[in-house]
Amino acid sequence: MNQLQKEVLIWGIHPLEEVLRTHPEKVREIFILPSFGRKKNQKKLLSLIEKRRVAINRIPDFHRFPMPPRAVHQGICAMTETFWETEAEDIIDTAVRENSSLLVCDQIEDPQNLGAIIRAAAAFNCCGVVIPAKQNAAVNGTVIKASAGAVFHSKICTAVSLADILKASKEHGIDCIGLDARAEESVCTARLRPPVCLVMGSESRGIRKNIRKMLNRLVRIPINPAIDSLNVSCAAAVALYEIQRQTDC
Repeated sequence: MNQLQKEVLIWGIHPLEEVLRTHPEKVREIFILPSFGRKKNQKKLLSLIEKRRVAINRIPDFHRFPMPPRAVHQGICAMTETFWETEAEDIIDTAVRENSSLLVCDQIEDPQNLGAIIRAAAAFNCCGVVIPAKQNAAVNGTVIKASAGAVFHSKICTAVSLADILKASKEHGIDCIGLDARAEESVCTARLRPPVCLVMGSESRGIRKNIRKMLNRLVRIPINPAIDSLNVSCAAAVALYEIQRQTDC
C-alpha cells in the first residue's frame, strides 16, 4: 500500500450519523456553525454526539478546512481516523474464507462515482474494495459524502499495483472477472458465484490492457442498444446484484 493519510475531513449530517453510530471512537473532533441545531435533524444529531461524548467546537465558518467550494456540509464537519483502510491480503483472505466477492476499481476518476460504487459494494456484501494509489479518486470527504456513509461499513485497500492484487486473488482461487460493454458473455448467463473479484474500468477508457490480460473473462450488462453504456457506478450495482442473486440461489 502507499503512504496513507491517517485522518480525513468529513461533512454532512448523514455521514456524521453513520460514523457516530458505527465507530464513534474514531471521530477526533466535530465542528459546527453557529446556526447548527435549529432544525429537527440537527437536534437529533447533536443528541447523538452528546451520547457518544465527542468534542464539539462552534466556529464562525469552514474556510480553514479543505472542503470543496460547493460541498453540502449542512453546517457540520468532523475529523475522523481512516479506519476503513486495510491490506489487500485481508480482503483476499476474507473473500476466500467467507466465500464472498471483492471489487477492484481500475482508475475511477470521479469521486462521486467512487462513492456510489463503494455504497453498492457495501449494499451487496462485498468484503472489500481495492483502488489504485495513482490515477484514481482517493477516499476523501467528497467520496464519503457520495457514499452516504457507506465507507464506514467497508474495507478499502489503496494498492500500488492492481496487477499484484489480481495475481494474488487468482492464486487463492478467486475468479477474476471484468465488466466490459463489448464482452460476448452476459451477466445474465455467466456464472458469477463467489469467491469472485469484479473489476470496473475507468469512466472514459474502461479496463486497462495490462489488467484485462490478467482476468479470467469479461462479461457485459445487456442494455437497450440505443444507449451506449451505463454510468460506471450503476453498472457496478447491477453486476454486484447479480453476484448476490446467484450467491443466494
